[in-house]
Amino acid sequence: MESDFSALTPREIAETFLQDGEQRSRLLAYAQSRFGIDACDGEDLLQETALELLRHRTIVRSPKGFVFRVFHTRCCHFLQTRRAEFRIFARSDRSGISVCEEAQAESDNNRMALREVFRAISSSCRRILLAYYVEGRSLRETARAIALPYPGVWNTISRCLRRLRACLES
Repeated sequence: MESDFSALTPREIAETFLQDGEQRSRLLAYAQSRFGIDACDGEDLLQETALELLRHRTIVRSPKGFVFRVFHTRCCHFLQTRRAEFRIFARSDRSGISVCEEAQAESDNNRMALREVFRAISSSCRRILLAYYVEGRSLRETARAIALPYPGVWNTISRCLRRLRACLES
């Protein structure tokens, strides 16, 4: 059953979203494949998405797209929080350097290494990887942003990742 979100209030959008098992399944599959988020955490993120939809008070032109974007943002925030917690608890037993100083030094080292590797690949590979992974755009959005035909975007991303890995290994 295809849900029609086109003329609904934010509350109706949230209710329809919660009842649309197909869309929920697609979002859970997206969270698993794109972010590695398990089903239990994914269900929590779906609930947070529904709450955000209930808080939303303005008219939405593309409700399905809005639901996806809210869910995507929730997934990104979840991963950032989990990484921060991991860093804090993994390093809490070390003395001398504070956790913040150590995290800053590691972050600076990673940034420098990433800059070096990115200099070694082409500018078109840099643009496509930044659009897809850093900016979090979908494949279709990435294709539009860098003027590539949609069917070839994933192959181009794969090729760029192989180049990036080759640079990291050398």
